[in-house]
Amino acid sequence: MILLAFPGEKTSKKIRSILMHKGFDDVRIMSSGGEALRELSEHSAGLIICPVRMRDMDYTELIRRKSTPFYEVLLMDSAKNIYGRKEEDVVALTAPIKLTDLISTVDMMLSDVEYAYSQEKKKKKREKERLRAAKKRSPEEQMILDNAKAYLMERNHLSEEEAFRYIQKNSMDMGRSMVETAQMILMF
Repeated sequence: MILLAFPGEKTSKKIRSILMHKGFDDVRIMSSGGEALRELSEHSAGLIICPVRMRDMDYTELIRRKSTPFYEVLLMDSAKNIYGRKEEDVVALTAPIKLTDLISTVDMMLSDVEYAYSQEKKKKKREKERLRAAKKRSPEEQMILDNAKAYLMERNHLSEEEAFRYIQKNSMDMGRSMVETAQMILMF
């Protein structure tokens, strides 16, 4: 989703028309930063395109108050307004803006946001699966698994998550339980 938060509706409509013509289908016009904040609280990921100063707030306040890390901000304003005001890690386009620059920047930023969001969803799913599996194990079995993870972390310089996935993958490949695989790792 793309939110356009420009004070002038004419600017927002023009940008929306350009983006929709280039294949970006979910582009919404907001009249203020507050309205953009309310809208993004209902969605998981996207892009906010705005000037340095909106009707009711500065873009830095919008960044500080956004409820999700999966919304990026693209500043579009004059070089005079952006110069000295741009925060680190904020992407900006200065007027006059080339159509190709706008499209490629929006495409790049949305791809980054979507990738980060999908990775976070996968990470949460793996964590849920890991917790569910851990609940089914006895304390002794969990200790064996924890020892095998610690061994792999020490020997192979893996993170805890990488060690867990290694044991999980090997147990699936060998058709054994994770505890049996952990025991085999500890025997070597």
